[in-house]
Amino acid sequence: MSTPNAIPGQERLPARPVVSPEAVARLPRWPLWLLCVAYVLPGFIGRDPWKGDGLAFGVMWQIAQGHSHWLTPTLYGGRVGGGWLAYWLGAISVRAFGSWLGAIGASRVPFVAMLGLTLVQTWYAAYHFTLRDTAQPVQPAFAAPVSARSYARAMADGALLSLVACLGLLGRGHETIPELVQLGGFTSILLGLSLLPSKPLRASAAALGGLLILAASGAPWLALFAALTTAILVARHAAVSRPLIPGLALAAGIIIALGVLFILHGESSAQWPSWGALQHFVGTIAWFMWPAWPLAAWAVWRWRESLGEWHVLAPLTLLALATLAAMLAAGNAATLVLALPPAAVLAALALPVMRRGSLAALDWFSLMFFTLLALVVWVLWLAMLTGFPAKPAANIARLAPGFVAHFSWWPALLSVLATLGWATVVFWRAGRHRHPLWKGMVLSAGGVTLVWVLVALLWLPVLNYASTYRPLAASLAAVLRAQQGSQQPSPCVQTLGLSQPQQALVGYFSGAALVPGLRGSGCRFALVLRPLRGVAPGDVQRMHGEIRAMHQAERGVLLWRGHRPGEPDESMSLYGKSAAK
Repeated sequence: MSTPNAIPGQERLPARPVVSPEAVARLPRWPLWLLCVAYVLPGFIGRDPWKGDGLAFGVMWQIAQGHSHWLTPTLYGGRVGGGWLAYWLGAISVRAFGSWLGAIGASRVPFVAMLGLTLVQTWYAAYHFTLRDTAQPVQPAFAAPVSARSYARAMADGALLSLVACLGLLGRGHETIPELVQLGGFTSILLGLSLLPSKPLRASAAALGGLLILAASGAPWLALFAALTTAILVARHAAVSRPLIPGLALAAGIIIALGVLFILHGESSAQWPSWGALQHFVGTIAWFMWPAWPLAAWAVWRWRESLGEWHVLAPLTLLALATLAAMLAAGNAATLVLALPPAAVLAALALPVMRRGSLAALDWFSLMFFTLLALVVWVLWLAMLTGFPAKPAANIARLAPGFVAHFSWWPALLSVLATLGWATVVFWRAGRHRHPLWKGMVLSAGGVTLVWVLVALLWLPVLNYASTYRPLAASLAAVLRAQQGSQQPSPCVQTLGLSQPQQALVGYFSGAALVPGLRGSGCRFALVLRPLRGVAPGDVQRMHGEIRAMHQAERGVLLWRGHRPGEPDESMSLYGKSAAK
């Protein structure tokens, strides 16, 4: 970073980077769009709902079928948290597209759009932040001037690549969970702050919309504090506050009222973590936000003389706010995805001030790590098909007993094309392309996308086989039909010990009318999960009635017992209570 010489008697100017005209070379749009599509679509297509997003899907499906009220989302009569907006979006999509895509595929359409919107908003937020005069580089003295828009576009490309490279966005960003809707809202706030003061109306709409999305999708505390923090930031920063003073009080009042409404409704809670939980949280950040967090930390250090400038202050404040919210979210790592867009914007600020050796080290790590991971994916896929190598094949057979792999041309062909694309990127990076600012993130983003595509194409059948509840529920449904009669309506089944995601998935795939807990005491059948998991010692007394109901059900006639492949310890048993004497 270059610092202009201070002039005696004048205030020292903020430090700004020095870049060459070649450094702002344009990243072609079609590879960037192809990368985003290859990153977004896998994970949403070709799999059943798993336990991680099973609860949200079950609630959406129940609302769409009219079994749950829109204003009070429930799952088989049991109250659920997580926010209304995510369930509404999924239910509306199921009603609109369910006949074409099926309930599962239709429920994911809004979340595919939300992840894509997050990538787009992050790009534009980084673009507008770095378009500001205080974020622009020092113009070279003996070379062609650097275009402000070209520099901002190169920095935005680097921010987008940094976000795609973050490991934590892979799994959590491809699930139909409320946190993904929260991510879209939080990124909208980031975009709104970046538009100040040049576009006050668009900035107000983006920020206010993002705050409303946060409050309505299960993050009322974060929406409340984000509204207050945004108001304080804008009010104290005179350069951006003038256009917003008339609507600032109204916007803050709406958000505070909405946040208080959701807090009183009991939709979410926060608690200070213990020391052990805090250590685990720090360890989670280390991999969840890689490689954005070390770049963001370096950017804050190198831009320390400009911490009061809007392009550093705004994303840094949102990053701190999102990290604090994740820390207070009782160990819910999914909330940490909200910190990724502001971290990616800060990471982009590190690219023009990074030393060449540091970027080379990051490139070598990405090259070796992701190439090795891709090789592992290919080897295990071959082991599933051919039984060679023998040891990986035996491990797969142990983890997914009964799975039979079949060769499919399209997944194999697309995987080969993805691998060839990775080889092309590596060849390009190994050439004499040292100038573009975004070059340091190409291998990281490309490697993450490559491994994600390979896993989604080659491993998806075995992962879905081991994680879905479809065969288990189909077996249960066959037994219920045999007991009830094919012409009879869906039988009432009391569920005991099943978590809400298990109830959602078993209920959807079996078609049974589940009644959780003691409310199902009048049902003819009881579905019991043994052993009980995740029950704290202090909750045993609270669950005493349900545990007693389990013992009573187990004295009936055992009709069926099953478990998912590879999960024999998670066994479900169906009892006929009417025959218990």
